[in-house]
Amino acid sequence: MKTKEWLCQLSKRTGLPYYEEHKLFGGKAGALIGTSEGYIVALGVGKAGRRKAVKVLLRYANTQDPSHVKLALDPARGKFKPVTGGTTAALTRTYSFSRPDPSDVADQLRNLLAALKTSASPINGKCEKCGKAEPDLILLNDVPTHYCSACQAQFAQNLDAAATAYENLESNLPRGLACGIGAALAGGLAWGGFTYLSHQVSLWGTFIIGVFVSIAVVKGSGKVTWTSRVMIGLLTIASVVLGDSVFYALTIAKESQIPFGVAMKFVAGNFLKIETNASGGIVSMLFALIAAGTVMYATREPAFKAQFVTLGTPATALSSATTEST
Repeated sequence: MKTKEWLCQLSKRTGLPYYEEHKLFGGKAGALIGTSEGYIVALGVGKAGRRKAVKVLLRYANTQDPSHVKLALDPARGKFKPVTGGTTAALTRTYSFSRPDPSDVADQLRNLLAALKTSASPINGKCEKCGKAEPDLILLNDVPTHYCSACQAQFAQNLDAAATAYENLESNLPRGLACGIGAALAGGLAWGGFTYLSHQVSLWGTFIIGVFVSIAVVKGSGKVTWTSRVMIGLLTIASVVLGDSVFYALTIAKESQIPFGVAMKFVAGNFLKIETNASGGIVSMLFALIAAGTVMYATREPAFKAQFVTLGTPATALSSATTEST
């Protein structure tokens, strides 16, 4: 059975309109989007990691404790795995070969909605911002919602203002560099000393260095630019190199009974040879850079986007109209 046919059958069983053009979950066939008993429901096929999955969104009025919603949905979730937020429960059911039977998914959805009634109030066709009656559903950045025209305009204006404010932020590179150097020195010395005393190389230590240096540069710079990101990468490597050098120097000083300064000069002159011969030397740098990259990704420029899209005519309605005309 093709995905479109599967969604059409599910539409008949749930009463939710099928929109082929709205690919909320990444699947090419579109999704079911509608309301049931005052709750907003979206259902479609997508991916969960590398596996195929049936995905469901249940949207309800804002609740102060989303954990109550999760507890209520847990007994009714069946093979679905729920994740709840302030106004949304996202549920995923993976499968390997054929999609679950439409009647089984429809029954599961009814059970979930019944459980949701016990823990969260329905939206009941009201604007999620101001509470004004707004029966029509729209998509806000691919999320089904009720939003009146006045709140749509206000939302867009707020995003424009936020984007302008972000653009006007200045990046203090000298302060970011100073903070980064301080963090790199502290992290490297701590890493080298800990490795020497514990007699073990922990990659988690280099991961912490990457996070520590990155946060220091971000806090010091304010607005993160590509220059800041390059700075983070170089200082992270320098911190790990310093830590490894301290460890090697302490080890050589102890084994050869020479002053630490002399051992440090020897390590500096032969670092590449020592590092490439040591187990895990290059790997520790890569691990630290992965941590730094994670922080850099988290501090990338926000996407100030407000895309409101009307649902249009469901594919199921178009199909019925074509059948009647013939």
